[in-house]
Amino acid sequence: MENYKNQIDQELFERIEAYLLQRMSAEDRAGFEEEMKHDEKLRNEVRLQQRLIAAAETLSHEDGSWIKKSLAPVKSMGNKKVMLWYAAAAIVLVLAGAWFYRTRSLSAESVYARYFVPDSGLPVVMSGNDNNYDFYDGMISYKEEDYHRAIEIWAEVYKKNDVNDTLQYYMGLAFLNDRNPEAVSYLQRVAQNQESVWQDRAIWYLTLACLKFDRISEAKKWVDKITDKQQAELLKKDIEKLPY
Repeated sequence: MENYKNQIDQELFERIEAYLLQRMSAEDRAGFEEEMKHDEKLRNEVRLQQRLIAAAETLSHEDGSWIKKSLAPVKSMGNKKVMLWYAAAAIVLVLAGAWFYRTRSLSAESVYARYFVPDSGLPVVMSGNDNNYDFYDGMISYKEEDYHRAIEIWAEVYKKNDVNDTLQYYMGLAFLNDRNPEAVSYLQRVAQNQESVWQDRAIWYLTLACLKFDRISEAKKWVDKITDKQQAELLKKDIEKLPY
C-alpha cells in the first residue's frame, strides 16, 4: 500500500475519484475515458481504486449500516422541496476509507477534500414576474459551476437588502467552491440561525470550510454540532488526527 501511495499523486487520485463517482462533466468524462484507452497505467490505477472502494464498502457493511442513508426532503424558498445530499456524501465517506489506506499523513486540506460533496443547488423556475429573478439568475451560474459569476449576481441582491437565509447559504457555498475564505462568515450566519431550514447543512459545510481555510480549532467546535452523528464521528476522528 505504501508503494501505491508513492506512485499516485493526490491530483490523479482526485481525478479518478471524480470519474468513479460520476462527478465529471460529460466532456471531462469523455476525455478521461479517451485518455484511459491509451494509458495502461491509468487504467490499472482506476481498477485498483475500484477495488479499494469495494473493500471499503465491505468494511462499512460489517461495521454498521451508516452508509444506508435515505434522502430526507426539507423545505426551502417558496416551500419547494430539496433533497438532502446525504446519499452522495455517504459515497464519499466510503472513499475516505480507501484514502486512509493510501496515506497516513493527514492535512486539513486533505480531510476537507475527503468529505466535501458540492450542493447541487435549487431547481430553477423563472418567469418574467418572478420576484426572485436575480436570485435564480445567480443559481443558474452556480449550477453551471461559474461560482464567481453567481457571487457577483447575488452580491447585487445583497446590496438591495433582499437578504434571507437561502441567499446567505448559497453565497457561502459559492465562496467555498470558489476557494474564497468569505465562505466562513456567510455559512456561520446560517449555522447560527436556529430558524433556518438550512442550518444543519450550513453547519456541515461550515465545518468543512474551516478545514479548507486551516481554521482547525473552529472546525473542532462546529463538528460537534453536526446533527448526523455517524458522519460527525467519522469527520471528528479525522480532525483529531490533524497536527496543531
